[in-house]
Amino acid sequence: MTEKLTAKQQAFCESYVANGFNATQAALTAGYSSDNASQQGCENLGKPYIQEFIQNFMAEASERALVTTEDVVKGLLKEAASSEEDSSPTARISAWKALTDYTGGFDSNKVHNVNVELSHEEWLDSLK
Repeated sequence: MTEKLTAKQQAFCESYVANGFNATQAALTAGYSSDNASQQGCENLGKPYIQEFIQNFMAEASERALVTTEDVVKGLLKEAASSEEDSSPTARISAWKALTDYTGGFDSNKVHNVNVELSHEEWLDSLK
């Protein structure tokens, strides 16, 4: 890294990662004026040395994490497939739901088109 970050730039970077990558909010949290926080956030993200700091910060945070996403998914899969006595049906269902949410399955905003071929009699029976 050729340039050293100011305290405000470092605060911006850390806030940017912590808040889920919202540059405007990170700029406000770091102390930039609300009048130009959006512009400052954009400018900061355009600076290569700030991008490098963010990449390094994220890598270090990932290394420090006690539990990774992969660990969580493996644990959920183990619980979902468990048939041991100490595993409850409720726990298995919750694990499947968490895995479904994680993978984006059953998104209520998705439109699902299904074609079902029924005879006239089958259709009438389905109405009963």
